[in-house]
Amino acid sequence: MMNLMNFFKKKNNTQFGNTLINLPKTAQDTIPFIEAYDNGLFKTGENTYTLIFEFENIDYALLRESEQEEKYNSYMTLLNSLPSDIQYQEFIMNSEIDAETLERTMIPQAQRYGDIYKDYCGIMQGYIEQTKDSASHKIMLIAMSYTPTNKLENVNVLFKYYRDLQIQFSALGSDTRQLFPEEVFGILYKFYHRFDKSEFLLPKNIYSKGGKIKDYIAPSVFTFKNRYIEVGQEFTRILFLKSYDRFLDDTFIIDLLDNNEKITVSKQIQRVDKAEAAEMLRKRIFDVQSKIQKRMEDNHKRGTDFIPFRLTEMIKELEDLQNQLSDTDCELFKVGIFVAITARSEKELDELTVYVSNKATKHQIKLDVLTRQQEKGMNTVLPFAVNYFNDKNGNTVNTYLLSDAASVLIPFSNINHFSKDGIFYGLNKTTKESICLNRKKEANANGFVLGYTGSGKSMFVKAEIWDVRMKCPDDEIIIIDPDKEYGPVVEAFGGETLRLAPNSDTHLNVFDTDLSYMDEGDTAIAMKSSFIMTIVETAKGQPLTAAEKTIIDRCVKKVYEKFVKSGGDKAYIPTFKDFYDLLLSEEDVKEAKDIALDIELYVTGSFNTFSGRTNIQINKPMIRIDISDMGEQLRAVGLQIVLEYVWQRVNENRNRGVRTWVWIDEFSIMFNDGDGKETQRSGQFFAKVYKRIRKYGGVPTAITQNVTDILDSPQAKSMISNSEFCVLLQQKKEDVDVLKDLYSLSATQCQYITTGQQGSGLIICGNKVIPFEKPVPKGTMMYDICSTKFEDIQQNVKEKISLEK
Repeated sequence: MMNLMNFFKKKNNTQFGNTLINLPKTAQDTIPFIEAYDNGLFKTGENTYTLIFEFENIDYALLRESEQEEKYNSYMTLLNSLPSDIQYQEFIMNSEIDAETLERTMIPQAQRYGDIYKDYCGIMQGYIEQTKDSASHKIMLIAMSYTPTNKLENVNVLFKYYRDLQIQFSALGSDTRQLFPEEVFGILYKFYHRFDKSEFLLPKNIYSKGGKIKDYIAPSVFTFKNRYIEVGQEFTRILFLKSYDRFLDDTFIIDLLDNNEKITVSKQIQRVDKAEAAEMLRKRIFDVQSKIQKRMEDNHKRGTDFIPFRLTEMIKELEDLQNQLSDTDCELFKVGIFVAITARSEKELDELTVYVSNKATKHQIKLDVLTRQQEKGMNTVLPFAVNYFNDKNGNTVNTYLLSDAASVLIPFSNINHFSKDGIFYGLNKTTKESICLNRKKEANANGFVLGYTGSGKSMFVKAEIWDVRMKCPDDEIIIIDPDKEYGPVVEAFGGETLRLAPNSDTHLNVFDTDLSYMDEGDTAIAMKSSFIMTIVETAKGQPLTAAEKTIIDRCVKKVYEKFVKSGGDKAYIPTFKDFYDLLLSEEDVKEAKDIALDIELYVTGSFNTFSGRTNIQINKPMIRIDISDMGEQLRAVGLQIVLEYVWQRVNENRNRGVRTWVWIDEFSIMFNDGDGKETQRSGQFFAKVYKRIRKYGGVPTAITQNVTDILDSPQAKSMISNSEFCVLLQQKKEDVDVLKDLYSLSATQCQYITTGQQGSGLIICGNKVIPFEKPVPKGTMMYDICSTKFEDIQQNVKEKISLEK
């Protein structure tokens, strides 16, 4: 799209009342509003009024190309729908990160665990400093101004226009909210005091004391130079978009603001009425044609036939524009792009000017400094939708763009994912901001952590467990550990380990239950009957017959008779051995003896870990269930009993008002406990748990490296698809292709899971897709305890030996 401003130099635009000609006498007079009203309107000219609202960012930069195209088209529809009688403005200002909010969220208030607490606070403080040094909060506003031209027109039409825009922004995935005067005053204060971190406050009874709002907004002084402004003790410069290549791109504004410098981008837009635009083009075409005709007459006299290239190209472009405007979807806009930069000194300001100009050059755009017009520029930047260059002398500052070019300058970039009640999940690789998420606020809190060996999966999970323990000290943590990985973490927090193996001293009674349990209409005994059927079926290795199910149900009810009659006295809880003996007592029933034979190995044989009474009492809020030594023979049945135990803990905790976090490592083993779909009971159990655990206050997380194997299981694929939280660490190419389809990832998003960088990738939380990295600093207690790298373990052993000597 070529710069069309020179085509319309004769156009005279409406001026905004006295605002354009009043000369300020004081610093307060420079602030470009006259009055503010309770309904949110500002008077910004003799008869001009402005309405201001904020809008939310979206993760535009991470969307797939097709999704970006969809957003672009929606944004173009928004611009095309702008009334031609309003001035529209988008205002985006980099603002400092609120360090106090970061600290309140990321550093736990309860000082527990001694040196671990101090170590953790140091790590969090490091992340906070990284965020402060490289990222910025973005204040994103829309302003609309309106100037009634007769008594029949009413400024309240701005509220109608706002409601219409609100719908358009909602279609883009961005919520909007009208700002009221005091909020706007605070933003103006930030603009005029860029390096002042103090909060803007208005004193009580300001008017009865004879005070003025602008006294509390304005800096001590404005000194307007040719090419910059001294704003109190700071230095501000206003630049404008002077020229650009034939095509603008959609990353210009994103790139300009992707830093923590004091930069504000303001885009002033006014749609030109189509009939007016067509008439302007017609006149310009006629003007160029007249010049060509005159040149042809001159050529005839000189005996030549040369027509300057600029004229032939200009007429082609004008006629092309005329054709495009005849398209009902194409509109013409008068656009001004302004950039305000602020620094502590004139030297720093010059350096920042070079930095910003180079950023623009990357996008084939030239920014220039406003000379002797810095005050007009600054007031145009401010979010009042008043373009102070909307006069006949503003044609070198503004430009004309058609819909497609105006829409390319999309204001969206990346979202800051920071929930004040969330858990820390690392730094956003795009914005460098801290990521704090509350999984519990999503439709469900179910999660997965996927990544190949060496991707940092173990360290990420242990760090999450560490974060949960520090941030949620009253919640219970359960870890199913098949590879002895989590012992040091549990030991560090004073947790307890249950070691389940053929020779273990730990025993869990399969028949433990509580009569008060009831779920989906089933009683505790009915649920236990169903569970025992699962155990027997797993031990048998094939589906049960109807007769076998009937026998099991009858014997389960019978073995619980004394317990039920006692009202749930724990002394009468039956055992697997009682059930086994009852089966053998059914002398005339062949199926009963067959069932007893199927489970004999687990009752009186070598794998009788679960046949007697439970001999442990867990009263600690952190439990590790070590299943590493169960062996293949015991594992199939053992997993069922472990999972039943975990489910009972979740139920008990719910009754106590305690949330339960459950991590299951090497989750793929849950789908390898049988020869076929019918006997993969662990997987079926977890598929059921993932559907129901939310209402029990459970937060389960499955961890695996075998992504493709898991996705080959319809149950596991369904679980992943219906989990609102998934961490994708580094992936193999064949897994990337599967995950790309599963999560509809863009090519840009996929790049984050193929870098090979440990501890980095994508977090998918609800509809959010966040590129992240979470390096745990070496030399910290967290790193030393959590690391499973051989070289780290080797070093720790050497240091331990050295200390012992």
